[in-house]
Amino acid sequence: METTIPTYIKIMQTIRQEIVSGVLEPDQKMASIKELSGKYHVNPNTVQRALANLEEEGLVKSRRTAGKYVTDNRLLIKSVRCKEARKITEEFLSSLEQLGIHPDELVSLFSEPKRTENVGTA
Repeated sequence: METTIPTYIKIMQTIRQEIVSGVLEPDQKMASIKELSGKYHVNPNTVQRALANLEEEGLVKSRRTAGKYVTDNRLLIKSVRCKEARKITEEFLSSLEQLGIHPDELVSLFSEPKRTENVGTA
């Protein structure tokens, strides 16, 4: 069963990724809601909802009459980065488990030279 992720959550995930990866730097002024709605081709209310949720998380701050800014809290950004890395790692390990690959096999899996195999050829 495939679930559709709401657009505002996709935008949140994209902006969060830009913050934790350093594309958007701490205390950097963000693009306006109008600019972001144009960038993502969505209604401004959708962008506003995404930014409001990021503000609740503490990653975005509003400055009266000055717009939205990335938080200057580097510890929070680092914490979110670590949380995202753990989530990706858990998903990766879960996928390997579904393939029948044990985490102990990872070192040998990645240290083996890459081989191209021609399946079904003589």
